[in-house]
Amino acid sequence: MRNSLILIVFIGSFSCNSSVSKDILPPKKMQAVLWDMMQADEMAEYYSASDSSFQAIANRIVYYQKIFAIHKISKESFTRSLDYYKDHPASLRPIIDSLQHFGQRLQNLDSLTKKSSNPTSTDSAKRKLHVRIHPM
Repeated sequence: MRNSLILIVFIGSFSCNSSVSKDILPPKKMQAVLWDMMQADEMAEYYSASDSSFQAIANRIVYYQKIFAIHKISKESFTRSLDYYKDHPASLRPIIDSLQHFGQRLQNLDSLTKKSSNPTSTDSAKRKLHVRIHPM
């Protein structure tokens, strides 16, 4: 019984690995690339909103090329992987969920950092002003 259970688990894990082609990015790498692309999109939107001469589409392409270089992948490899994950929503869902959780953790960390660096409980009228007077 125990041996058959181990055999089933082994065959199941082997068959899952063989169904995904080697030219498809693994979930962790796909998650990292998608996160960086989302950050690039946000940066392009931010600059285009504040500068009317900013060419968002052209710069977004440059950002994407840099992301592909950082992660050592090609545009074709990313596109192939994205198409695969679109066709297999069960594989894409954990990636999207982990991106969402990661973003929420960063947002919570950012709000905690802002709260600790900007105390609201201190009354500004009670703060002492320290001025150094340098002799001439």
